[in-house]
Amino acid sequence: MPAQIALQIDQSVYRPGETVRGVIHLIVRSDLRPRNVQLHAFGEEVTTLGPNTLMTQHSHPFDLSFNLWSPTAHDDRLPKGEYDFPFEFALPPALPPSFNGEFTRIVYLLEAKVDLALHTDIRCEQVLHILPAPLVFADQPVSASVAGPQGAQFGLDLTASGYYPGDHVTGTLRLIGAQQLAITKAAVELISHEKGAAREFTDHFDKVRVRIEIDPAQLSGGQPFPIDLPIPEDADPSFVAQHSAKSRLVRARIEGPHFPPLIAEAVITIGVK
Repeated sequence: MPAQIALQIDQSVYRPGETVRGVIHLIVRSDLRPRNVQLHAFGEEVTTLGPNTLMTQHSHPFDLSFNLWSPTAHDDRLPKGEYDFPFEFALPPALPPSFNGEFTRIVYLLEAKVDLALHTDIRCEQVLHILPAPLVFADQPVSASVAGPQGAQFGLDLTASGYYPGDHVTGTLRLIGAQQLAITKAAVELISHEKGAAREFTDHFDKVRVRIEIDPAQLSGGQPFPIDLPIPEDADPSFVAQHSAKSRLVRARIEGPHFPPLIAEAVITIGVK
């Protein structure tokens, strides 16, 4: 091989809006006349909902290219030796994080390339891991309620809307005006919700991560019942991308023999510290 290329960056983990700095290191073993030395930085979101290619959607959260060296009339070759080509660019402020889920894969790559005429290009790649943007308004409480038969009201109140893995979701359940309702089951769950869209197809995947059964007698009398749901340490961050989204739901549910299930759901956001 006439040359060897390496790609070095200042770090491997970034948040949206941060600056990526690095250098392409090129070792030339014999004189080269490349058309250019280029850096390509891009993200790829691939959502697949089935085996049919029509159920796959590709998009690019961002796509940037930089010419770091180009030939001129007075300098059209790279003689034998070693060369460093530094680069610097800012990531867009709104990027979905790196992700590998049930339907969607989001990856970010840097590609260094020496473009050689009539020869195989010399390339190397480096993965960028993108974290979600920091949580905003995380301390804002969130509530949800649903009306039941005979004037009953089932409500869910959470003390905050944003959390990190390892945190506990705290709040209260309240059942008002349900003296005549016979409740047989009650539970509160933490649901992982992933949604994907590919052309005209849309699907979602829900997984119960935490479930706590509640004694129905604890909800009688209209008094608030405290809840405490631990968020698993491996919880993926919440995000919304072009064709996919990941969110978390706190779902409270009561059942009885004489009324349809009453379900109150509140959406929360999971971040990364």
